[in-house]
Amino acid sequence: MTLHELFKKRQAHYMKQLVKYGQLVFNDHFILILVLFVGALGYTYSTWLQTIDDSATHLVFIALTVGFMSIFLGSTATYLEPADALFLLPKEREYIAIYKRQTIKSYVIHLIPSVITLIVITPILKEVAHFGLYEIGAICFMWFSLKAIDVTYLFYIDMSGNHRLNHYKWLLRGMMYMMTLLSANFAIIMAFISLLLGGGVVYYGFVQLPATIQISLETLISREQARLQRIYYFFNLFTDVPYIQQKPRRLRWLDPMIEWLQPKHVSHFGYYLRREFVRQGTYSGLVIRLLMIGLLTITLIEQPFMIYIISLLSHYLILVQLLPLRERLLKHAQFVYYPPEEGQVRQDMQHFLRQLSLVVTGLFGCAGLLHSFAIGSTILGLNFVLFVGFIYLYLPYYLRP
Repeated sequence: MTLHELFKKRQAHYMKQLVKYGQLVFNDHFILILVLFVGALGYTYSTWLQTIDDSATHLVFIALTVGFMSIFLGSTATYLEPADALFLLPKEREYIAIYKRQTIKSYVIHLIPSVITLIVITPILKEVAHFGLYEIGAICFMWFSLKAIDVTYLFYIDMSGNHRLNHYKWLLRGMMYMMTLLSANFAIIMAFISLLLGGGVVYYGFVQLPATIQISLETLISREQARLQRIYYFFNLFTDVPYIQQKPRRLRWLDPMIEWLQPKHVSHFGYYLRREFVRQGTYSGLVIRLLMIGLLTITLIEQPFMIYIISLLSHYLILVQLLPLRERLLKHAQFVYYPPEEGQVRQDMQHFLRQLSLVVTGLFGCAGLLHSFAIGSTILGLNFVLFVGFIYLYLPYYLRP
């Protein structure tokens, strides 16, 4: 097997893992609430655009700053593993060609966030700064060039292992930021300058890489491991990922929440259930994220019908996503050797989800009151109906022996 075939195989395995966990994260429920959230956000944004005028020049600099930050999203996928620090030593020169291809591929893929950001901020640039098609195109090419400069600079640091160059990275990015701000008045000139600089940097730092350069495999491996951990951590926010490197945390400041959730006379299963939820960020983090999305959407949108749908969907998703917590706990060694009574498990799950559901209902109702008393009271009523139906009708059926 050649080195090229080896990394093709690793890439295929990596993509297989992304698809596997992506299907678990972006399931039908999550996609539905995400589409509704993006739609509501887009409608609110379009309504807000109608209220701005030429005097809001600060919005141009804010929009350009957001677009500039999108340049630095993503990192190069190298597919290196810790053992490669030893086994790739005889193949260093051959690997450089593979790393170059991966850098180009990652650069092209990571242009997508910049393009999407530019599309989003284009109405602001056209309305306030009166940008035309040429100016928008100039901004686009300028960001492409600036990203090429940044990627090439990081590529040279990774290949050479000269970590002293990291001290100048933020100076370089500061200069690129100044060019982005100047493009508010001199877009075409800044685009031309960035194209010249980008072409020179890419040619001398990427194309004409010195043959005598000593590749730093340790640097590349550490970067790749950090990149994978960021991806796996994102997936771990929604499902269990065995590859993530994390340690359990005490989270002493959450003790009052455990005391509030825990009834006076609690079984062993109920004791572990509440601590598993609070201490383990997989489930508590999921609830917080869905709750924040729901509250933010309810606060931003104005259509009562959409508000009711978002509140019910968010509430339902929070409860449904916590149902696997029962199976997770029953796999613990203590409950494998000393299984709890089925009736006690159902009672503890019902009590726990009942408390959580009432909190969600109250928070969504308070968010609805920001619009009007009628909307807030309707949200409370609809979510209370969902609470009764889920806790007292669906949950006993789901937890049946």
